[in-house]
Amino acid sequence: MQTLSRLQRNFTHQKTLTKLLLLAGLILFYPPLSSLYPLLPPLTGIAYLQWRNHMYERDYPLIAAWMLYAVVLEAEWGLPLYGLWGTMFFLYFFLEPKIEHYIHSPWLVDMLAAALFDLLYFLFVIFYGALVHQRFIEADPILWYYLLIDMMGAILF
Repeated sequence: MQTLSRLQRNFTHQKTLTKLLLLAGLILFYPPLSSLYPLLPPLTGIAYLQWRNHMYERDYPLIAAWMLYAVVLEAEWGLPLYGLWGTMFFLYFFLEPKIEHYIHSPWLVDMLAAALFDLLYFLFVIFYGALVHQRFIEADPILWYYLLIDMMGAILF
């Protein structure tokens, strides 16, 4: 109990504790809610951007938290596991350096990265579904809504 009371007194630890509790709530409660209510987007592009930013900062606990969010989201939505991870690593290591080389506006790079991430993951799920003869995702107009929300979130976050 002394550790918890020490965390409550120190302002820096209070900010860290608040951030961790909010992130834990996001990881545990948002994916199930977004699978129940279709108007709540899965925020895959925003999760990628947050993961990427923490990769630049080498903030390993938050990198792990966003990777956990991706796994929980895929498990909750019934998507192939670790596909988001593969898309994250592919975009981060192979495509994003080329994008940043040609485009020097940070907010435009973020919007393009979020949109490209969503499209690459959508293509991955379609091709993986064709490979295992199962349909994971339907091409619905709501996917455009999810893409738009991710692109707007790239500007806000």
